[in-house]
This record gives sequence, structure tokens and C-alpha cells, in this order.
Amino acid sequence: MNQETKNCQNCKKDFTIEPEDFNFYEKIKVPPPTFCPECRMIRRLIWRNVRSLYKRTCGLCGKSLISMYSDKDTAPVYCHDCWYGDKWNPLSYGKEYDFSKPFFTQLKELFNTTPRFFAYHLGNLVRSDFTNYSVDNKDCYLTFAALGNEDVKYSESIDKSKNSLDCYLVQKVENCSYNIDCEANYNTHYAIKSRNCIDSCFIYNCVNCSNCCLSYNQRNQQYVFKNKKLTKEEYQKSLSGLNLEKYSEFKKTQDYFDLILEKEIIYRYAQIYNSANATGDTIGNSKNILDSFEVQNSENIAYSVRVIENTKDSYDLTGAASGELIYESVAASFVTFKDYFCHITLGSKECQYSSILKNCSNCFGCAGLTNAQYCIFNKQYSKEEYFEMVEKIKEHMNKMPYVDQKGRIFKYGEFFPYDMSPSGYNETNAHDFFPIKEKEALEKGYPWKKKEKKDYKITINSSELSDSILDASETIIDEVIGCPNSGDQDFQCSSAYRITQDDLNFYKQKNLPLPRYCPNCRHYQRLKYRNPLKLWHRTCMCDKTNHTHKGKCSVEFETSYAPDRPDIIYCEKCYQQEVY
Repeated sequence: MNQETKNCQNCKKDFTIEPEDFNFYEKIKVPPPTFCPECRMIRRLIWRNVRSLYKRTCGLCGKSLISMYSDKDTAPVYCHDCWYGDKWNPLSYGKEYDFSKPFFTQLKELFNTTPRFFAYHLGNLVRSDFTNYSVDNKDCYLTFAALGNEDVKYSESIDKSKNSLDCYLVQKVENCSYNIDCEANYNTHYAIKSRNCIDSCFIYNCVNCSNCCLSYNQRNQQYVFKNKKLTKEEYQKSLSGLNLEKYSEFKKTQDYFDLILEKEIIYRYAQIYNSANATGDTIGNSKNILDSFEVQNSENIAYSVRVIENTKDSYDLTGAASGELIYESVAASFVTFKDYFCHITLGSKECQYSSILKNCSNCFGCAGLTNAQYCIFNKQYSKEEYFEMVEKIKEHMNKMPYVDQKGRIFKYGEFFPYDMSPSGYNETNAHDFFPIKEKEALEKGYPWKKKEKKDYKITINSSELSDSILDASETIIDEVIGCPNSGDQDFQCSSAYRITQDDLNFYKQKNLPLPRYCPNCRHYQRLKYRNPLKLWHRTCMCDKTNHTHKGKCSVEFETSYAPDRPDIIYCEKCYQQEVY
């Protein structure tokens, strides 16, 4: 088919469906979308509550647990043992399909009554209750979207790392803190978009470096301070002169580093490496990636975010690993095949419009099933009955579509409506990547969860903490510390926080000051160093006379650096000529 322009139902802006997009939709036999890629992404992100945790009790055994679902939700939550035990049967919640009601009206009723798994916990979790979207983690705390970590705290989108704090989107780091978009760093702090660095701090886009500080765009260097090569003795003297053990001096250094990022740095148009035919940002070891972000070891992916390994031939994913031919889904993992419009499917095949399925096949509009097949609305059918019924339901979805309060029409081929999410917009990754205020969210018809005020007995304000870690008393672990943001919803501020014994040991060992903000506020501070999940068409800004182009470079590209930003953005070739 030819390229086609459509008007998005949600934002009312035009968007383009390319011929290759139509080819994909035809391949999996779904109609083209009526929402633009950004609004589709927001719609999925509203289903990705990663960081908001609540105290609840198991609806079956009464055990106390930490859940990603509020106790205000109508659906009960079950602990791990009960969920996988034999004391309940999700098929007992099955319903006959009612052709007098819209599909999504009925699906919402099923989702709100069928028990939910208390959190996204998989694999072998050891002493890691306060985590979510968590797989094979040990001794982790307030760590989310995490795989194969040990002794990691206050971090998100972190994989295969050890003994680290306050990191975001990192892999294989150890003894690190405040690493953002990094990989394979060791004993490195306040690092952004850096790889294979050791014993460094306040660095940006450095690779294979050791003992570097307040430096950027360095390659294979050591003892570099403010981008100047020094002797070992000179470097150690300069580093010690920063007095980073004191919070007041650490903050000055951080502010100076931020000024460097704003005024001095030449930026590569995108963080894309070892990849071919890719547009987006933070893409590695992949090929044929279109308008996607945080993609690793995958191919033929479009309009997606957080696709971490061995995924191919898929569109519109939000969190995926090891899958093929997946469309408009959240958290599809562990050899998932041909799942469309789903939320949390593990090892499932040819399932649609379902939530929390494991090892299922051919399930349509189901919730909470394990090892099931040929089910509709949690009701068992024969193989022949199933396929006949599914076609009737698809036809019914088109003849009697669901229409939400804003007049948006949801037929077959669209993900769950915005108002079906069990989480508020402000609890989810949607708020992280597309932040808006409560009033705007409600005007758009997005769910919003009022933050419950908690009466913490604050014993000390963060401003009263000792300036130097050398003066920090062991008794700090007994204090309830007041966060300066005092519950600000823009940062999902928790109002108060504690310093654990492990935290204190880490800061003393690394000679770093105690944090002045709660973990949620620190998370939002880290997000400021990341570009939005958007792309703009721009031209290289290089005008260097010693490069291969004549006059100003004319190379065009897609970049997540907005045109109104002051940053200097180079194409790949000009950036390489400048850095190497």
C-alpha cells in the first residue's frame, strides 16, 4: 500500500502510516491504528506501573505483602504461593460473552474481579520484596525493571549489576552510583552515557577510561581532569581538591558539571552503536529499528521502548524480551509469539486482549491464566469453538465499539482504552516520560490517583544532615529524614526517607555525602539527564573547516534533541572526527 496520513483520535494531530507499516499489519492480520505512535506509547505506558508500591494482604491466605496494586482496587491480589497454588482456579471467574455490551466494557469487569498476581516478580528473588518488574534479583531494594542484580538499591531499568545505588538504564555496573545510560562501569559515580569506565566521576560519554573527572567525550584515557591530561599525582591532587565527601562541595561540582553539559559539550545525534538502519535513541547490537528507544540485541522493531534482548519483527512494545511478531503489548517476555494487545504475557503464544498470562496459547480477553489454551473471558472452549467465537467477537467489536468519555472509539485493533488501567497516570512510566499535571491528565481522560498523605514522624530534615560523610554518625540509620520536596506530586515525593546501614556503609566506603532527597525525587533528578521519547528531524550543526565536508555539514538525521534546545548536535561522522 501507499503511504497514508491519518488524524489521531487522541491528540488530533496528523500521523503517517508507511508502506512497511501496512505490510506488518497485513502480516499479522490487524487493522492499521487510529492513534499516532506517541499516543499509542502513552496508552501502553499507563499500564506500566513500575515504581508505586503498596502494603496489602493476600486475598487468599491473608499474608502481608508489597504490591503494585493499591488496596483501593476492587480485584484481590494473591501472593506468589497462592497464585501458583491449587487453592483457586482462574477459570472459575469465566464469563459468557455478551453480544449486547461492548467488548471493553465486559473486559473491564473481568479484569476488576479476577485476582491479580501481586507484583511482576519472576525467577529466583532473594530478599527483594520491595521491587517490581523484577527477575532473578538478590538483596535488592526499591529497584524496578531489574534483571539479574545483587545488592542494588534505588534504581530502575538496571540489569546484571552489583553493589550499586541510584542508577537508571544501566547494565553490568558494579560499585557505582548515579550512573545513567551506562554499561560495564566500575567504581564510577555521576556518569552519563559512559561505558567500561573505572574509578571515575562526573563524566559524560566516556569509553574505556579510568580515573577521569569532570570530563566528556573521552576515549581510552586515564588521569583526565576537566578534559585535560594530567600525571597521576596531578590528577589525585585535583580530585582531592574537590572535597566530594562534603555535600556542599559535591553540589558545587554537580552544578559545574551541569554547566559543562549545557555550554561546552558536542553531542552525538543519538546513542546508537553496533546497529544498522536504526532510528531512535539508546540502541545497541540491533538492526532495522524504527523510532524506538532502549533497544538491545533485537531486529525489525518499530515504535517501541525497553526491548532488551532477542526480540524481532514486532511493533509497539513497552518492555519486551525474547519474542517475535508481538504488537501493541506491555511486558511480553520469555519466548512470546504472536501476542497482540496484551499486558504481562510470559511464554505465551497467539493471545490477544489479555492480562497476566503464563505459558498460554490462543486465549482472547482473559486474565490470570497459566498453562491454558482456547479460552475466552476465562471460559474454556474447544479448538473449533474458540476460533469461530473469536471471529464473531472481532466483528462485534467493530459493530459495537467501546466509546470512552472523550469520544474516542475503540474497535478491534486498538490497545486497552486509557480508562481501563488499574493505575493512575502519575503512578506509571507515562508520568516519567510524558509528565503532565493532574488537571491536564483528567482533561485528556487519563486515570489519576490521588496521593495519600502519610503522617511520617520526621525526626530530622535533610538540611540538618552532616555536611561531610566523615562526620556522619551511625545513629543516622535510626532517623526519619524529611525530604525538601515535601510530598510534591511532580516527583512522586515520599516526603520522608531513611538511610539504611548498607547505604551508610556504601557512602563511607566511597567517601560520598549522604543524599538530601528521597529515592523518588532522586529518580526524577536522574530523568532530567535523559532525552524525551520523541524524535525531531534535524541537520548536523558542524561547521568545522578541518572536517571532510565543505562549509556547514548538510547531513540530516532523526534525533531526540529538540530544535529549541541550546545543545550542539553532530551527525555520526562529524562526531567521530571530533572525538577520536
